[in-house]
Amino acid sequence: MRVLLALPALLVLVGIVLVALGINGSSSGVFHDQISYGSDPDLIAGQPQATRSDEWNVQTVWAIAQVEQGLPLTNETFPGGMDATLPQDLPRVDWTVAFRPHLWGFMVMDVDHAIAFKWWLPGLALIAAAYVFLVSVIPRRPIVVAMISVGFFFSPLFQWWYLSTTLWPAVWALTSMAALVWAFKSSSVASRWIWASIVGYLTVVMATGIYVPFIVPAVLVVVFFAVGQLVDHLRQRPFRGGVFKRIAPLLAGGLVASAVTGLWLYSKRTVVDAFLGTAYPGDRSSPPGMGDLPSFMSAVGSSFTQSLNDQRAGLLGANSSEASTFFYIGIFLLPVVIWIIAREMKAKRSVPWTLVGLILVVVLFLAYLFLPGWDGLSKLLLLDKTTGNRVRLGMGLASIGLLAYVVSYLDKYRLRAGWWLAIIPAGLFLASQLLIGYVALRGLPAMLETAQLWWVWATLSAASIFFFARRQPRLGAAAFLIVTVAGSGLTNPVYRGVLDLRETDVSQAIRAIDEANPQTWVGVGSGLTTAMLLESGVRAYNGFQGAPSQQMWSAIDPADAYEFEWNRLAGVSWTAAPGEPVVSNPAADQISVTFDACSQFAQENIQYVLSTDQRIDQACLTTESGFNLPKTQMSILKVVPRS
Repeated sequence: MRVLLALPALLVLVGIVLVALGINGSSSGVFHDQISYGSDPDLIAGQPQATRSDEWNVQTVWAIAQVEQGLPLTNETFPGGMDATLPQDLPRVDWTVAFRPHLWGFMVMDVDHAIAFKWWLPGLALIAAAYVFLVSVIPRRPIVVAMISVGFFFSPLFQWWYLSTTLWPAVWALTSMAALVWAFKSSSVASRWIWASIVGYLTVVMATGIYVPFIVPAVLVVVFFAVGQLVDHLRQRPFRGGVFKRIAPLLAGGLVASAVTGLWLYSKRTVVDAFLGTAYPGDRSSPPGMGDLPSFMSAVGSSFTQSLNDQRAGLLGANSSEASTFFYIGIFLLPVVIWIIAREMKAKRSVPWTLVGLILVVVLFLAYLFLPGWDGLSKLLLLDKTTGNRVRLGMGLASIGLLAYVVSYLDKYRLRAGWWLAIIPAGLFLASQLLIGYVALRGLPAMLETAQLWWVWATLSAASIFFFARRQPRLGAAAFLIVTVAGSGLTNPVYRGVLDLRETDVSQAIRAIDEANPQTWVGVGSGLTTAMLLESGVRAYNGFQGAPSQQMWSAIDPADAYEFEWNRLAGVSWTAAPGEPVVSNPAADQISVTFDACSQFAQENIQYVLSTDQRIDQACLTTESGFNLPKTQMSILKVVPRS
């Protein structure tokens, strides 16, 4: 038990220190050079990632807006309001926050420390969950397990998609797998109920995050792992009625969690229906077989992770987040896994069905990626609700599971894979990286400018595979840790607190006007106007919307002429142009609307404008105040009746 809790206890202490110091990885510092001159005093290391706009320009901005409004269940920025729970998962005060532990800090801390708490809780929980699962399978190698767990946390996909909706499904999956291991090996009834309680709670935590594309692959890995564990147990101990007693607590926990989630979804059915009825993403379905050679290279190209910091489309994907992946060390060890299965069969021992289950789920994911023509089964397994890039989460979880059982088996029988058997998977990995490097050198050499040491990381990764196969897990884990930290350690900046736009002169002027007489605003021009209005807590027609507000859009588009354009999960921004509002989509998740202060819409609905757009027609506007910012001039304008 001491070994099981050693690293989690240490992580609690680390988390307390980090939160107390306000240290986090938010990229809110992207705003700094837009509002201030000189270097950012709160940036300790790294650079803010503009690509990670879901974090700094959506979740963090909305979180501060919620704090400014008093953590309501309905955010009042948009006319008509927006539910704070779906899909933005904003801090608020209601019973569902009991299952959003990363948001607890907002109820008792200032914004700087609350953001740090929100940042670190799911991340440290991921390390703890990986450790608990791995040490349950490999109990005599806690140092090796700790290195693998930390390295897994620094996997590119987790760092580039560092949000609670990404991390909690992985935490749930690893904790569930650990609970299954203990359910079949522990004689303690109390232990099984404790594990069931933890898994049940995390089930609701994951489900209320409601990001299905990451939930589906995580659930499938656990299902295949559970079947493998069950068959292993039955083969070793023929059924005598005891199996149900072992898994009954987990089933009960799952039943209670399903009931709680169902109650929550029922209470939010109007919002859910509106969200599913959007043009984007709506009831999106992704058929199998959409993968190609570039997507394969992107999935296995972990040695080129540093090139993602270039933040532009390239060989590995449309952007850094979409191109992020894992070092699939367990999957590359498949030749060793097959050798283990063959060895067990030859010795007439029980086939290791847990390994078989993990292999099968990897095959399932690969089939979804590259094999078309089985849409019906894919929909039955809910794979159509994920995407090719999101399914990598499941492959990463399966990979870490395969690695755990390879190490466990080799330790159990004090075996080493033969030299050739160890060289083959290491060589295959190295060959895949050399191929990607060659293609990049010939077609996109700029990609290698920020990943000049890719050949070092490729060699170390291949060495890690070789060392694990040869039963030298300390060396293998050390190489794994070095590779992942080197690739993604500074993907997110090391930042003190959060860049709070409420501290700017612009925001203080906005709030002074609004406190005297609350009015409705619109931000015209750069995205900074949207962030300023949101964080100032005023009513505005800007922001990243969830289910569209009918009151808001009936004012903008009373004839519903642009319903397809605005009925979507997207950011709403405004540009200056004459006439009534015209709505367009620069991208699927962007809504651009034109603004004219003399239009009927503006005359009836808007009192103030925050603008950086110098083209704006001043005919129906008076200037209240102006601010010279490093890259633009920002003005507060008042809408006046047209003459």
